[in-house]
Amino acid sequence: MSLSKLIDETLLEMVNVRNEPVQVRSSTRISALVDAAAEVIEEVGVERMTTAMVAERAGASIGTVYRYFPDRIAVLSALSLRSMDRFLRQTRENILREKPSTWVELMLVSFDTAVEMHRTEVGFTSIRLGDLVTYPDVEPAGIRSARIADAFAAIITQDFGVDASAELTLRLEMSVNMTDALLVRAFIADKNGDAAIITEARAVVQSYLAQSAA
Repeated sequence: MSLSKLIDETLLEMVNVRNEPVQVRSSTRISALVDAAAEVIEEVGVERMTTAMVAERAGASIGTVYRYFPDRIAVLSALSLRSMDRFLRQTRENILREKPSTWVELMLVSFDTAVEMHRTEVGFTSIRLGDLVTYPDVEPAGIRSARIADAFAAIITQDFGVDASAELTLRLEMSVNMTDALLVRAFIADKNGDAAIITEARAVVQSYLAQSAA
């Protein structure tokens, strides 16, 4: 699975969490609702966010929210998927621009992209990259960090001549989870991010991945 394929799958999931197919005229309204959800979450947190708060922030009726999303979980899912989509797109763009010479450097581009997202994407520190909304019947392969790891593994085996293996994919998934958790710690009390924690977190991820590259 490449980043492009994962982006396509994410877009499909974004469609599936809604109540009805989206016409062009509706896309702006949906984006406004998701933007409003991000702003509310940034202010009050995921747990306290309600559909009424989203409607009020968007300047819409509660009926408008329920027209597109069946419940608050669907709103959270849509925001989470959009955050993942934007992270993947920005990571792909940064990789193409920076042209990392090793696969560890590629993963550090991903780390730096996550830092960028925490700083610029409203609500990202609360939403992040993990599975914010979980379901009892989720398959291991459907876990978000596993899917991201699979996408990176495909790039690494194709572009850097590394043999595909379960060990490589597992290490990539662990690095995604480490990045996610450590950066939340860096940004939870500082919107610009605690520089010392970010530096240390990057070093931890780099050292962990280098063990496989040695």
